[in-house]
Amino acid sequence: MLVNHPQSVSIVAVDGDELVLVRQSRPGTAELLVEVPAGKIEPGEAPRAAAERELAEECGLGAESWRELGSFFAAAAYSTEYVHAFCAQTLREVGTPELEVLRRPLAAALREINDATSLATIALWRVESRP
Repeated sequence: MLVNHPQSVSIVAVDGDELVLVRQSRPGTAELLVEVPAGKIEPGEAPRAAAERELAEECGLGAESWRELGSFFAAAAYSTEYVHAFCAQTLREVGTPELEVLRRPLAAALREINDATSLATIALWRVESRP
């Protein structure tokens, strides 16, 4: 069965030497997931605008610096979801987070994240961030 899913965004939010993550429940598992901030793109919304909105809603954060990392299909075997990945830096508080926000160094983040889209987004960021 094919799942028709809107396009989405995922964000590697970098604060100094830490990544900003969120912990939340998802319908596909009873386990809480640790992920990078992410969400659906609303109809008529540009990917960058969606990334800015999701970071503000989920984490209560804005960013001075944004960089598009690339795009990919989340699970092409059964879903149409296409993910636009971004890096956000020079973070500032802009509101109250809707989710539990975690800050972790990269190594700790990689041990804790249990979401494939987050891992793929971090992989793009790591490739993009190499000199």
